Amino acid sequence: MGGVEVRLDNVHASYGEVEALRGVSFSFPESSITAVLGPSGCGKTTMLKVIAGLLKPRRGRVFFGGVDYTGLPPERRSVGFVFQDLALFPHMTVYDNVAFGLRARGFSGGEVRRQVEWALETVGLTPPREFMGRRVTGLSGGQQQRVALARAIAYEPPVLLLDEPLSHLDFKIRQRLLAELKRLQRKLGSTMIYVTHDQWEAMELADTLVIMRDGRIVQHGTPSEVYTRPANVYVATFFGDANIIPKELLTPGSGGEWAIMVRPEDLEIVRNGSPVPQGWPRLEAVVEDLVFQGPLIRVELRWRGGRLRAVVPRRTASSLPRPGEAVSVTWSPDRGVDVALE
Repeated sequence: MGGVEVRLDNVHASYGEVEALRGVSFSFPESSITAVLGPSGCGKTTMLKVIAGLLKPRRGRVFFGGVDYTGLPPERRSVGFVFQDLALFPHMTVYDNVAFGLRARGFSGGEVRRQVEWALETVGLTPPREFMGRRVTGLSGGQQQRVALARAIAYEPPVLLLDEPLSHLDFKIRQRLLAELKRLQRKLGSTMIYVTHDQWEAMELADTLVIMRDGRIVQHGTPSEVYTRPANVYVATFFGDANIIPKELLTPGSGGEWAIMVRPEDLEIVRNGSPVPQGWPRLEAVVEDLVFQGPLIRVELRWRGGRLRAVVPRRTASSLPRPGEAVSVTWSPDRGVDVALE
């Protein structure tokens, strides 16, 4: 199959008077997985619709492999789209659902059958002949998801767009399908753009992350870059759990526009009276609660600036302070990141 770079150049898009995309420029790398995250209404799905040709931008251009596709209708774009609600045809068989796009593009009968069998085999609905004649309404949620994926890849498009495709599935099925999506993308070499609101899903799947807010991209980078070096408080708290400590409370007079972000796993708890390493900050706090989370224990704390949260391995539970106990909290200076307050 192979993928192509998809580039948005200063794209603006609206629904009536509501501006959904506000000058978005970004290049989605060829043959890789990009996850787009943000809250409801931030423009994630609108971006996919513009790329697919389902929504015409008010301004800006869309390029596939350096070629301007802005004016092309959806049927002339090499895009496979998996919708959030899957958009399968309930009155059709699995075969006819997967074959729908192939027939619309003029594939012959023999080609249609070969591509349908290949697509079903590729997404793990095997042997294909056992599924082709079944109605999609008689399939499980996971199987329906695979049919939607098979339909999207059947004509081997270089670009795959997925709009929260796993949101209706339970946790274990989501985990399994995430791994299979990654395997599928590596096998096909397609350019995959995956919209989700689930930060952990995005970290597990993507090579590149795009964080959106109010129709704009506020940060992009690898999962590690975005998690460890968020640009501001919004990104820090949306993508992962974060302790936000205003710098003014640490160093009076330092200004009120910045804070220190420390991830819970980087926060260390010290029994009062015990020393902390030289040069490390020290906050006085009180333990409010210990929350069991399988292999981890979440420690909820309160200090004069608000609440803090630490995460420690369960094996250390016996040495943890109890609720109500006064403690000190510290962190390595290289684990505290300056972030802009908003």
